[in-house]
Amino acid sequence: MQRFFRSVATITFVSILACVPTFLSSQSASAEQRMKGSYVGAGVSVDSGGASPTVNGRFDLDSFSIRATVTGACESGVCATLFIPTVTYDFGLSEKANIYAGIGGSVFTLSDSSFSVSLGTGAVLQAGAEGAITKDIVIYGDGTYFTNGGGTLLKVGVGYKW
Repeated sequence: MQRFFRSVATITFVSILACVPTFLSSQSASAEQRMKGSYVGAGVSVDSGGASPTVNGRFDLDSFSIRATVTGACESGVCATLFIPTVTYDFGLSEKANIYAGIGGSVFTLSDSSFSVSLGTGAVLQAGAEGAITKDIVIYGDGTYFTNGGGTLLKVGVGYKW
């Protein structure tokens, strides 16, 4: 239980940090205002095993979004890949910022030149924040909690919005 509360606190902290630049530049928000648009981005993810590059995407569906994360690393010819698709509800803070929360799944695989094996799937909870710093550039940060005891993955990045 203590691990769960630590994960929730970490997710909240990352979400707040991601929104600070947007809060400082945004005007008053209403329920109808929110950052619209889909994006693809690159960043870094951090978990108990260290930091890894990550590719993220958001497909905007009005108040909901479909998000995907792919992250992984290779060592000694063996590559580990984590794929996390989620569906989130986007809470608009302004025309330039959202916070979001949702659920999804995860797939973890290991591979080398001769084999590939799935090491499991699981459910995830995700919460984060995103803000447009220009018309086309977005910054984002979120935390993903693995409900099967896999820990927490934190990520931050920069995306190109269309």
